Amino acid sequence: MNILSLAPQYNTGTKKDATGAFQPEACAFAKMHDASDPILIDNRQTKTIMRQRVLMLVKKYQPDVLALFGHGWKTGIQFGFGMAQVQDLVAAFPKGTIAPRVILYGCLTADGGGVGGDGGFADVLRDAFCTGGRTYAQVDAHVTAGHTTRNPYVRRFEGNGIATGGVGGYYLVAPKSALWKRWVQALKGEMRFLFPFLTTTDIHADLAKEQ
Repeated sequence: MNILSLAPQYNTGTKKDATGAFQPEACAFAKMHDASDPILIDNRQTKTIMRQRVLMLVKKYQPDVLALFGHGWKTGIQFGFGMAQVQDLVAAFPKGTIAPRVILYGCLTADGGGVGGDGGFADVLRDAFCTGGRTYAQVDAHVTAGHTTRNPYVRRFEGNGIATGGVGGYYLVAPKSALWKRWVQALKGEMRFLFPFLTTTDIHADLAKEQ
């Protein structure tokens, strides 16, 4: 499995968002999966330059999995991608894979105006993969603002072989459900880096057996 992880190079103003959260979490993610060290994106550049850098890296490394650690919004991510640029990102992925995986370790990208985050950035990205022939794509993303990896409000958007994508996504663990407290606790440990590679059945089984 070829994993590419990206994080911002510089902190935002007086915050320690890059050096205190995005970079160390990206490094821990890469180490757990025996992947190459994260590549830092110069977030003091324009959106266009950041986007071109990301696209160049994806084309160069041809990842099966792209993990993005950074700020996010309903309509885009920190590295210069908005709704209008999702097709560019999709086109940069390897032509041969029908099941690319993108992990958006940022805020709000799984939120949207429709059911299950339909119409949000993660949903639109999944749909773009599917219409581009990558019909088993998977995008995991956060619904709310919170910590880059420990935020429990995670939705998964799957292609499921559907050429047009689908309508929204679903919570990996539903808020306030029986497993919710265990999910929140598990994300303080290795689960925060493992869940993108697990099915919901596996996640729930792991949580259910925890004491």
